[in-house]
Amino acid sequence: MTKPFIPEILRSKVSVFVELHRKSALLARQSDLLEKRNAELRAEMARRRMAEDEVKALNQHLERQLRELAEVNRELEAFSYSVSHDLRGPLSRMAGFSSALLEFHAGQLDAEGRVFLERIDKSARRMCDLVEDLLNFSRVTRAPMNEGKVDLSAMVRGIAAELSARDPGRNAGFAIADGLEAWGDAKLLETALRNLMENAWKFTRKRSSAHIEFGARELEAAGPVYFLRDDGAGFDMSDAGRLFSPFQRLHRDSDFEGTGIGLAMVDRIIRRHGGRIWAEGAVDSGAAFFFTLRREGAV
Repeated sequence: MTKPFIPEILRSKVSVFVELHRKSALLARQSDLLEKRNAELRAEMARRRMAEDEVKALNQHLERQLRELAEVNRELEAFSYSVSHDLRGPLSRMAGFSSALLEFHAGQLDAEGRVFLERIDKSARRMCDLVEDLLNFSRVTRAPMNEGKVDLSAMVRGIAAELSARDPGRNAGFAIADGLEAWGDAKLLETALRNLMENAWKFTRKRSSAHIEFGARELEAAGPVYFLRDDGAGFDMSDAGRLFSPFQRLHRDSDFEGTGIGLAMVDRIIRRHGGRIWAEGAVDSGAAFFFTLRREGAV
């Protein structure tokens, strides 16, 4: 005997089957999507591993290049020191003998011969000065650093006193701020300050009354910015980029003597102390040199 047909039960079963089919299809799509995402994730992880390997290889390559560059620089500095040292003796003898000829045998030379010999003497002495500056520049690079607290104000006062004693006829005033200290190698910082001070002294000598100032302004984040300012010959700001390059001179020898090494030496010393140096100036309106130094404990 067959059971009676009940439409409601059939509709209910059909609804269940339809819902199950819909959910099954949804799960299948989600499973496909999940598999696709997993594949993309695996591909991305593979790409990242490749990128990490490339970065590691690049870092190793850069480290090798840095080591090679450091070695080349050491060799160049050693070569420069050796050549400069070897040149100093012959040049000194050349200058000495030319001076002796001018002093003791000038009467045996005609006017033209004396002019030629004077030029030889002058050139030899200039080369001696240049070689000495090159040796000093090399020493600045090679010298080990012995860091501690340095009284910059006292250093500048001492240099100012030496300059005034060396040229007592000069009418020059110094304004030196009290209590300016820094962390660094005392000998190297003294060399840097001496070069800056002698520069200021040299380029203000044509002033009837010169003024040289040493001070600092405090910047909260970076620490103090030290400055040395004068009212001397100054320079054109378009030439500022050449100031700290070796052998670059902005003034003629007939106006101001020099070899072009001093400011390059200052720049090297400041950079060894984790700082930087820059300059501002104007022709016939003086120059100001600003520099920073690494704070105590900073790497």
